Order: sequence, then C-alpha cells, then structure tokens
Amino acid sequence: MRNMLIAELLFNRPLMISEAKLNVILHVLGPRMNLDLSGMPQQEAAVLSDDDRRMAGYRVNDGIATIGIYGPLLNRVLASEFPSGGPTTYADIRNSFDTALADDGVREIKMEIDSCGGDVSGAFDLADHIYESRGQKPITAVVNESAFSAGYLLSSAAGKIVLPRTANVGSIGVIMTHADFSRAEDEAGITVTHIFAGSKKAHFSPHQPLAEEAHADAVAMVTGTYELFVATVARNRNMSEADVRGTDAGIFQAQKAVKMGLADEIMPVAKAMKTRHMTNMPMGGNSRSVTGGKASAEIPKGENKMTKEELREQYPALYSEVFEAGATVERARIQGVLSLPGAAATAHKDIINRLAFDGQSTAAEAAHQVLLTEDQLRQQAARDIAEGAADPAPVAAAEGAGEGEVQASAETKSVSEKMITMANEGR
Repeated sequence: MRNMLIAELLFNRPLMISEAKLNVILHVLGPRMNLDLSGMPQQEAAVLSDDDRRMAGYRVNDGIATIGIYGPLLNRVLASEFPSGGPTTYADIRNSFDTALADDGVREIKMEIDSCGGDVSGAFDLADHIYESRGQKPITAVVNESAFSAGYLLSSAAGKIVLPRTANVGSIGVIMTHADFSRAEDEAGITVTHIFAGSKKAHFSPHQPLAEEAHADAVAMVTGTYELFVATVARNRNMSEADVRGTDAGIFQAQKAVKMGLADEIMPVAKAMKTRHMTNMPMGGNSRSVTGGKASAEIPKGENKMTKEELREQYPALYSEVFEAGATVERARIQGVLSLPGAAATAHKDIINRLAFDGQSTAAEAAHQVLLTEDQLRQQAARDIAEGAADPAPVAAAEGAGEGEVQASAETKSVSEKMITMANEGR
C-alpha cells in the first residue's frame, strides 16, 4: 500500500524537483517497486537526517523567527505514512509562517531553506501568500545550502535571498516522469486489463507504454507549469521573464546567482540567521550590489537610526549603492563648478578651485560668488580712477572688450546673467 502511495506522488504528475534528486529517489525505491533503472545514471543515495524529516515549526531568537524548509516538498502527507516524520509540506510551512506573522514577539521572519524541490500542487499558492505578506514583516530566505526548483520558488517569494559562498540555487524548471511496468509484468505472467469510459482515462497508466496522445498531454502540462514558474519568479525577483527563462533550469553557485539577480547577498549562514535584514525589496532591480549582482535595497520608514559603520556592516549592498550615488553627484558638482564659462570665471581661478573642492558649493553658487567678487573689484576700480589712483584694482576683461577696457554695468549684468543661467543648467 505504501509503495502505491509513493508511486502516485512520483509518477504521472508534474514535479518541480532537480533531476539528480529525482534519480536518487528512484534508485532508492526502484528495487522495492520492481523498476528497471538500468538505463539511468547512478546516483549516490541521499539520506535525510531525523531533523530534516520532522515537520518544521518555528523558533524565535532576538525577535527573529526561523522557519525550517528542508528536504522534499509536498502539498500534504498522511501522518500514518510517516510516523517518525516525513517530507516538509506546504501546509506545515504556511501554518508556521502565519503564526510567526501574527506573533507580536516576532519582528522578522527567516526561512532557512535546504530543499531540492518537490510537488507543484500547493507550491504557487504558498509562494503567492509569502510574496503578498512582505508588507507585514521583513521576510528573508537563507539558503543553507540548496534551494532548487520549488525550493527556489519559495525562496524567491521572500523580500531578500541570502546564501553562503558554497550554496547553490536555481533549477527553475519542471519535470514529469512516466514508468512503464508492462514488460516486467509480462515476464512475471501478470496481465492488467483496464476497463474505462473516456478515451484518456487510462493515460499515464504504468501498465502500458505511454501513448503519443498521452505524451502530448504531458508536454502541455509541463509547459504550462513552466510558464507559471517563470512568470512567478520574474515577479518575485523583479526580473524579466526572458532572463528567468534564460537560466535554462540551470543550477548556480552563490557568486553567479547574485550576479544573475537570483540572490541578493553572500553571507555565512550563522551570520545571516542573526543579521536583521530590514528590507522587503528584492535586489533583482537595475542597480548593482557590492558583489556585482543586481540590487535595490530599502530601509523601512520609522525611527531606526544607525551609524555609517553599522550601515556598512548590516547592509553592505545598500551602503555601496548610497556611496556610489553620492560619488556620482559629487563628481558632477565639481565638474559643474570647474566648467563655469566667461572671463570672470577664468580670472578668478582661485575662487573656482576653492569652491569646487569645498564639498558643498553648487555651480550656481560658485558663479554668484565669482560675479560678486568681480563686481566689488569693478566698483573699487571705478573709485580708484575717480580718485586718480596710479594702479586701480585689476578686473577681468569681459567678453568682447579690448585689453584694459572696462565694460559698462549693463554689459557686466548681461555676462553675469549668462553665467548664472549656464550654471543652473549644469553646462
């Protein structure tokens, strides 16, 4: 009876699980179910620990709730089939997640994920629920050390994905397997006869080869699920569907995953579980993280205050983003001051250089300071001439003036207005 139930979970239904893990399961169960696996590549058996098999609740440490998502993922299981624990179910995850959301003692939720994936049924509803809950509390997926297929789907629903250097994520694809027992049954002298109504009722029967029409139906099921998978990850990670589809269901280690926008930050698991990631913005946007990946971080509104050192330690991607943005603005400011036009600006390079590197003066403010100084010198020169001074104060030659000639105040005003206008336009 148990073998029949397991077979129902494995065969003739779309699965979001890595092929390698599926092969491991088939190799372990094959001898018990009389499967001919001679043509399949050999895989090392993967034995889950008792802790991995226990249905996950959540624990709280310093306001951070940790929900464990380990091993194969199923929509539901019968407790009688796994008396000592079993696969993680979407129902269990949702129950733990919703309880943590409602717990006033929880400020942030961490989903610790180490899963090869699993069942399609229930996966997308749970992913949508996690995604739609981002606004209530910060939600972070900590990959320890794998998040494949359905496991990655749930990870992508979190506001942020953090993983250690050796972790792997991806396998954004769908696989479906059909097992044909008919030859083994023939050799055993067993004849199975289907009596049914409806031409497709016996499709995917393990007692006969897969018919072409059944194969076409299976392809349609897999393709439809794959398109939903791609669209959901694209939404969750703020990526284009073309970029998600371009992963070709590949598996990517941490550095590559961050670079592609499939994850946000590289950090040891122990540190990631303690660090507060106060953001629900996936870093799959247009700006870059410190490791070269795509980033777009946000600190929630409130009374949260921190030093520059704390910001750099707890939010390195955001710190880098702010630093780079500030540097760009500062370079533009300096260039604007140094590029001021006109004879007055040329004559007063000392003022231009001082204001360009004071870290605050804009081009318009620098132009105003230059013109104010020039006006003061012109007034002093006029007084000196009126008083018959031998050496009047030097002033800048205005555009179009002859050497030593001082333009009228109206022309000076015209040049002044030109400098102010060009400075404000950023020319």
